[in-house]
Amino acid sequence: MTITGNDSPIIGIDLGTSNSAVAWFDGANPQLLTGALGERLTPSVVGLDDAGNLLVGEAAKARLVSHPHLTVASFKRYMGTDKTWNLGSRRFRAEELSALVLRKLKTDAEVALGGAISRAVITVPAYFNDVQRKAVKAAGRLAGLDVERLLNEPTAASLAYGLADNREQKFLIFDLGGGTFDVSIVDMFEGVIEVRASSGDAWLGGDDFTQVIRQWMQARYPALAEPNTACAAELNRIAETFKCTLSQQDETSATLNCNGEEYRWTLTAETFAESAASLLTRLKKPVVQALQDAHFDPEHLDHVILVGGATRMPIVRQMATRMFGRFPRSELNPDEVVALGAGVQAGLIAQACALDDIVLTDVMPYSLGIEVSRRNGDKIDTGYFLPIIERNAFVPVSVMKTVSTLFDNQQYLEIEVYQGEARRVSDNLLLDKMKISVPRRKAGDVSADIRFTYTLDGILEVECKVQGEETASTLVIEKVPGQLSEEEIRERLHQLDGLKMHPRDVPENRHLLAEASRCYEQHLGERRQIIDHYASQFEQSLDRQDVRMIATARDELRQVLNQFDDGM
Repeated sequence: MTITGNDSPIIGIDLGTSNSAVAWFDGANPQLLTGALGERLTPSVVGLDDAGNLLVGEAAKARLVSHPHLTVASFKRYMGTDKTWNLGSRRFRAEELSALVLRKLKTDAEVALGGAISRAVITVPAYFNDVQRKAVKAAGRLAGLDVERLLNEPTAASLAYGLADNREQKFLIFDLGGGTFDVSIVDMFEGVIEVRASSGDAWLGGDDFTQVIRQWMQARYPALAEPNTACAAELNRIAETFKCTLSQQDETSATLNCNGEEYRWTLTAETFAESAASLLTRLKKPVVQALQDAHFDPEHLDHVILVGGATRMPIVRQMATRMFGRFPRSELNPDEVVALGAGVQAGLIAQACALDDIVLTDVMPYSLGIEVSRRNGDKIDTGYFLPIIERNAFVPVSVMKTVSTLFDNQQYLEIEVYQGEARRVSDNLLLDKMKISVPRRKAGDVSADIRFTYTLDGILEVECKVQGEETASTLVIEKVPGQLSEEEIRERLHQLDGLKMHPRDVPENRHLLAEASRCYEQHLGERRQIIDHYASQFEQSLDRQDVRMIATARDELRQVLNQFDDGM
């Protein structure tokens, strides 16, 4: 299919810790879009080859063990932080590494659909905070995408299942990915998909189960626990293999040769379960929290749905079965369901007619509020958190609360905006602050209305209006700790554009080869042979990475394709 002009679709992207995927809504159903080799999943791995060319996806993942110093994975957890990684002569933030993955998915979608794409829905863990969400948006911009909406991953899964099974039901989404864990309670009725509550753990995922296995391996051979051991990457690979193999069988073995020594392990499913007991306990807490917030008992649920590749582990499935007293559902591929749901959301935004009867509501995964002080007799206690929008409020939402001055002749109110659930603001995340002048009067005589408004696209507006005054002061929370500024985004866009890519991955070359394939399919006989000849010459030039040879072969192939198009 070829897209043009106003027909350009919005794509849905699941930006995962371990793997990412891209989908779109074809007018009737969500469809995953494949890469150059037909792959439906793209490993969220970035690296450099020996010549300094950029590698993204499977090619980078293949070098995780052999070239760990030139390869980076599992960076999604650090979105919105100042952590950086070295690749060659450059340092990268998690946003930039994520942007490179997003850019590959964007290119894959453009090749698959035959046209330029600039708009996307990107999924995020439900428990990502405001800083992390804005970091994902920044990654989208760095990849050349206008992010139409950030969609919670469990909500995306709800959309995928809701479309496939459109009837009244209540279900729990149990989403355990490579780096994060989310739980959402969903109520579906009369075409409305209503998320009643979300909870989760942004630092719990399949990678932690791999780490548990690695720690068990190192406990058997303490010499392997030393920092910077030469076999660290291979140790990780074996641990990951153990985890995957135990999803299919009850016992697995492996041998590692390191620095002239041989190490051997045999791991059983029972031992794995014992080693991972603390992680399984952590999985239960967000489930209980979400059920409490939704005012649901487990017996109210019609289904429990497993999402995320880490739910393939039998120990996780067994835990969920015991916890809910029923077998969970997983008929949709747990690695793909979030991307499919993102494709549905993209269709909703594009107003696909097949989705006319679907309405989606979502909730706030965390509370937003301000710091307040309290007078206890002659003593004033500071640092208390006053929630204004509480977690699991339906989005979009606007809530107002009133505060008063605490001192005689107080000249201003300082409004500090926090995100979190803790009673004390010191344990929550400071987003921003503003200072409001107030008339000097007796303590408590001056009041101000504080209104928080949170939109579907993740913008928080704080409005403060002193009672009796005509105008209000407004603060839009955009720049928060750990977030790239506009100037930094422009600078990094320029730097990313200058990164070397293997000629095969350059969008212009990918598009031309895809066009040649379509042209080959349209013609017969001698024309097919000519197209095949020039396309093969172009592919050979790309493999040789000779710039002049590539330019010549590209021009020749383009001339042939233009000639045959004119002759149609």
